[in-house]
Amino acid sequence: MELRKALFNIASLSDLGGEITSEKDFQEKLKSFLHVVLGTFLASSGAIACRDRPDGRIVFAERKGFEKLAPQEIDLSPLLAAAKNEPYRPDGGSSLRAEGAEAVVPLWVKDDFIGFILLGAKFTAEPYTPEDFEMLVVFARQIAIALKNHALFLDLTEKLEENRKLYEEMRRIYHDTLQAFAAAIDAKDVYTRHHSQRVARYSVAIARELGWSEHDIEGIYVAGFLHDVGKLVISNELLNKRTPFTPEEIEEVRRHSLVSYKIISQIRFPWKDIEKIIRHHHERLDGTGYPDALKSEDLSEGVKILALADSFDAMTSQRAYREKMDVQKALDELKNCLHRQFDDRVLLAFCRVLDKEIRGELPEPDILPHLDRESDLSVISSLLQGLIRELSDNDADG
Repeated sequence: MELRKALFNIASLSDLGGEITSEKDFQEKLKSFLHVVLGTFLASSGAIACRDRPDGRIVFAERKGFEKLAPQEIDLSPLLAAAKNEPYRPDGGSSLRAEGAEAVVPLWVKDDFIGFILLGAKFTAEPYTPEDFEMLVVFARQIAIALKNHALFLDLTEKLEENRKLYEEMRRIYHDTLQAFAAAIDAKDVYTRHHSQRVARYSVAIARELGWSEHDIEGIYVAGFLHDVGKLVISNELLNKRTPFTPEEIEEVRRHSLVSYKIISQIRFPWKDIEKIIRHHHERLDGTGYPDALKSEDLSEGVKILALADSFDAMTSQRAYREKMDVQKALDELKNCLHRQFDDRVLLAFCRVLDKEIRGELPEPDILPHLDRESDLSVISSLLQGLIRELSDNDADG
């Protein structure tokens, strides 16, 4: 008989452990916890009480019977005074005893009072034995830990949600600030209005085609927005000058990449090397660019992306000193400057994106909406196909 009872208790503990580790909804777990406890002790009624969130009130998380017992009316002092997780029989004058509770188990995890378990009389009308109480201690510890872990999970979920909302708000403010910077830059030069936004979008499209992570894509987006921030210190007269620049004026305009670098390097960005991408976006692969005359092997892929995006938008935009190019001519110019100014892998990605946009294969085009509405897309598509084949062959040979 004792062996049979021991085996039954082991099976009950196994059942409880299985419920604790199951993938069930937590309310379903609580119901299963209670059924396992009631079945183990052949109890006619029972309840699991715990602290509610966020005010800490004691509530019945699950119960069978004890419908007339109001948790807020229960005197917790005997529960708090009892030994941790040690069952006891409530006093005759208590509300718990009056409602039929024959065994009470306070639930603790270390020094944290989690709640309690109530059990009514057994169907057999037998009293709870010391062996029953020992078994209840084991059950209580497992259930207390399960309740505590669930509470911690809910706390963590709330904090994560709060942090997510805070991050989204900070991100929104961050991008609003970028928009304000870009607007300030655009206001300096009427011929380059929205240039920064277009360069940012072109750079994102290329980086995504090249398989960049979303985190790094956001970084190149920010770099595109801020690459010309140094132009804020250049006079409007110079930026909007219609006649050719003097050598001194060329040097003054070129100074903007260093000024941009100095401004951006004071900001702690969560993305790597944004300030370097901005400093070097006028470098050329052959080492004839500025401000540091770096060559291809010293330039990051981010620099090469921004350099191409910036140049393509400059070519296809009206400037004070020249007319804008049509798309076909701009693509020819990009091809002609390969290996001297532009990277073939970056140009291949750019061509593939533009081709996909023309074919309607991308849900949100980043390049096509900003191009000349009068452009013959069939001609551009044919040109792109030729470029893609040529660049793909070169890439395979390389």
